[in-house]
Amino acid sequence: MNYGAAISMSMCWDITSEYSRQLAKIGQFAEDGANIMINQEWLERPPDAADRGEFIKHKNDEASA
Repeated sequence: MNYGAAISMSMCWDITSEYSRQLAKIGQFAEDGANIMINQEWLERPPDAADRGEFIKHKNDEASA
């Protein structure tokens, strides 16, 4: 079910709050599942930002050699 569409069409605040609560639970469940898949190496870890300090250090080491 598309909870986002249901929230936008619902006129009842109590139902809207229930949908919002469910969305939060689904988000936590999806994050837990992704972390399990990463830990089991079934899914690759998302790329990290480059360590610019390491690049600069390596560049300076090459220049001095």
